[in-house]
Amino acid sequence: MEPAPGGTETPPDANPPSPPGVSLDRKKWAVIGSIVVIAVVVAAVSLPGLLVQPPRGETLPVASPPRGATTVSPVPSLPPGIETPFPAATPVPSGPPGFTETVSPAETTAARGETVTYTMTIDAQNGFSDDVSMQLVAGFLFFSESYDLGILEPPYPKTITYPFTVPDTLPPGATVNGLLTSTGGGITRENRIILHVQ
Repeated sequence: MEPAPGGTETPPDANPPSPPGVSLDRKKWAVIGSIVVIAVVVAAVSLPGLLVQPPRGETLPVASPPRGATTVSPVPSLPPGIETPFPAATPVPSGPPGFTETVSPAETTAARGETVTYTMTIDAQNGFSDDVSMQLVAGFLFFSESYDLGILEPPYPKTITYPFTVPDTLPPGATVNGLLTSTGGGITRENRIILHVQ
């Protein structure tokens, strides 16, 4: 078919015909709508993570339990047969090092020639670890006698016994006063003992 005289021929692909009932404006809005839907889906996926993170330097408030409710923190337990990895607490000294001295019997009655066995104990305090020398001085009226009981060495507590024989020269009814003295580490402890002679 020849073109009409004076007319121009339109190239076949320059303006393709639109499908019936669809305009260019609707296509454009469909593309825009698809982009908006994709943006909403991406925002919905990433927005919760962004909302949970607090701004720098701030913390999110923690909801407190309802009134009357108690919260219990779980205590981790070890399998049977495994001991706790934490060592037992050791006592800490609460003062300067020292020691105590005790003697028994503190007061007794015995006949002349009879033997009284005295028991003396040194017990350390706050890590005391020096040697302790012990001495007993017994006196009646104007007479006195000293007895060296030796030196005790750590570890403490340490107990010694000393057999004391009542002299035959003491009259019945006499009272012998004794003084037990223990010295160590610059510390002196004294205990008085009394012996009644029958």
